Amino acid sequence: MADDEIVKEDDDEERPAFNIAPKDRKLIAQPFDFIVGSLEKQVEDGDLVLQDDFQRRQVWDDKKASRLIESLLLNVPIPVCYFAELDDGSYSVIDGQQRLTSVWRYLTNQLALSGLRVRPELNKKRFVELDKVDRRLITTRTIRCIVIQKESHPEIRFDVFERLNSASVKLTPQELRNSNFRGKLNKLIIELCEDKTFQKIRRTDDIDARMSDAEMILRFFAFHFNGVAYKGVFAPFLDAYLSAGQHMPDNEIDQHRVRFINTVGRVDAVFGRNAFRQIDASNNYASQINRAIFDIIMLSFAHITRDQLIGKKDEIVAELKDLCLNDAVFQDAIGRATRDRTRLNNRARLWVERLRKIGLQCPDLKFGN
Repeated sequence: MADDEIVKEDDDEERPAFNIAPKDRKLIAQPFDFIVGSLEKQVEDGDLVLQDDFQRRQVWDDKKASRLIESLLLNVPIPVCYFAELDDGSYSVIDGQQRLTSVWRYLTNQLALSGLRVRPELNKKRFVELDKVDRRLITTRTIRCIVIQKESHPEIRFDVFERLNSASVKLTPQELRNSNFRGKLNKLIIELCEDKTFQKIRRTDDIDARMSDAEMILRFFAFHFNGVAYKGVFAPFLDAYLSAGQHMPDNEIDQHRVRFINTVGRVDAVFGRNAFRQIDASNNYASQINRAIFDIIMLSFAHITRDQLIGKKDEIVAELKDLCLNDAVFQDAIGRATRDRTRLNNRARLWVERLRKIGLQCPDLKFGN
């Protein structure tokens, strides 16, 4: 799903001030020089974790990756990389992910060099095709790295990662979460991004390069299973839910998986490829997904059986259309500051009222205390 296929939310928010005792505000960092030649083995052994499905979520193009390899050959200093130490002692790349992924691709012969200006004779060559001297030049280079150790306070550590997120291709909030909160729930979310029904109703046949799909799934889980905890500050709410899910029991992971797959199947049965979009007076659906509509459809359909929904399919669509066209409060709640708790509760209340009006039983959807 391309980044322009989801309506942008206009409510960028400041994270709240930390409520942490001074003695607990610790940040422990350890610098070291990373030898390029060790990268392939460290990734293979799981000691260094690059992006999940890095080949498909890769952001740098081959020309930019090739220029990095040329910099190694020329002994040009590479910017410092930052790692997060995980519970098992392995490292997850927080800043420098694209650089190290590009180097890994080249060392494993997945990249042929292109666009080189200083060493143009190497264009089209893979690592295995270089002469011994050039291979050694690459593998013996070092990259300065700093590890933010696991003993650091988790909120302080995440704040540091956001401060470091200033590269030309910034990590999205979900990419940061993916690097910082690896565990059972995050692994499930990555798996569910591959669900073909979910991809179908988003009008795509692949995962999203910047993890918008993963954030949508996390958003559903957090609101569905823990909506009462939502205080109107969106990013920390998702952070906390994914963090808590790192060691989630297997039976709860299974519950999350089943709930998502069943709900997506119900959405497909009613809306198909028109899911999560506004409807105009001519019965045309918007091309972009509206995440505010995603919320109410997913969260309500999670409580209603597929057969009941199919039996009221036309009426459901008609009620959504009427809300989109004729209800000013609903229009406001899906149109601006959509993460605001009042607007979230307003659109949920109005939608549930419409479902009950056509004979579908849905519990109240309330967020926050």
